Amino acid sequence: MKKCLIFLSMVMVGSLTFAGKLGVLTEVLEPEMIEVSDNEIYVVEGSSIFMYSLKDLSFIRKFGKNGEGPGELKTTPSITNLLFTSGDSMLFVGMDKAIQFAKTGQVIKEFKIPTITIYLYPMGKNYVGIRFKAINQQKPNIVVVLFNQEMEEIKELYTQEMSGGQNLVNLTSDALNVSVYKDKIYIDQSSKGFVIAVLDANGSQLYRIEKEYKKIKFTEEHKEMALNRIKQEKAIRTIGWDNLKNILKIIHDDYFPPIRDLAVTDERIYVKTYQKQGDKDEFIIMDLKGNILKKAYLPAVKEPGLFNEMIGRTAKFYKIYQNKFYYLQENEEEEEWEVHVEPIQ
Repeated sequence: MKKCLIFLSMVMVGSLTFAGKLGVLTEVLEPEMIEVSDNEIYVVEGSSIFMYSLKDLSFIRKFGKNGEGPGELKTTPSITNLLFTSGDSMLFVGMDKAIQFAKTGQVIKEFKIPTITIYLYPMGKNYVGIRFKAINQQKPNIVVVLFNQEMEEIKELYTQEMSGGQNLVNLTSDALNVSVYKDKIYIDQSSKGFVIAVLDANGSQLYRIEKEYKKIKFTEEHKEMALNRIKQEKAIRTIGWDNLKNILKIIHDDYFPPIRDLAVTDERIYVKTYQKQGDKDEFIIMDLKGNILKKAYLPAVKEPGLFNEMIGRTAKFYKIYQNKFYYLQENEEEEEWEVHVEPIQ
């Protein structure tokens, strides 16, 4: 009996600490983001959503298609259509329209969204969005807003000057990250330092999280990697880098922003920074009040397209779910995409 209990304990511990390849996405050729919710994995490719079982990565269904008709979203070069899960449904957000799908793939509703709205997430009966606000033709601001169901603007929650602009690319672009969790809105205000504002559902600020941080210097090596990212953008490849390099003005700051990415889930705030440890990225993990619990170094995953990152369009190749780090990894030799998982220690 004692040996059986020991064996059972070993099995349980092994399942809790499992890390490695979960499976292969045989249906997907060019994934653009991953979402994990309610023991299911969703992968976005263009205007389609691929749904898998989290248990064994078995394929469940595919839905969504490219176009301008009912139940269809357009694709935009270098800009990912965003997917957010919420309860028994999901919201698929393009650049001019959003579609709410049931998990069966049926369309619940679809609606036009304001021009150049780059993020939209359900918040009770309203929506939290990010959109451009033209100040001048060269350099717009990026604004977090609260919309009602008719997509009318209720309130501006935060404004940040865009790092780049027309024909201007900042390699240290400070993206505006937003995360909605339960009845609160978390806004990365890293243009002010390591700062996160926490707002209620009506857009009133409840409190502010601010921490000291070590600045990460932007080096020539970083510059070379960032330029290679630009050259790999679909829109850039279509036009040709040689046709653009003399038109674009490339700039960078001396240091990276303190916050690279923000996710709030499972009663925790996860802040990804530019600090690295070998081939792993630093995540600062806090409780919902901003008290630091620990730091974790997690696998460096494929980065979103630079244009997605510059405008704060959260097309992530990873998802933190139930204290595990799920991520997409390309197997170049086999020319296929894999899903990996690692527990957050």
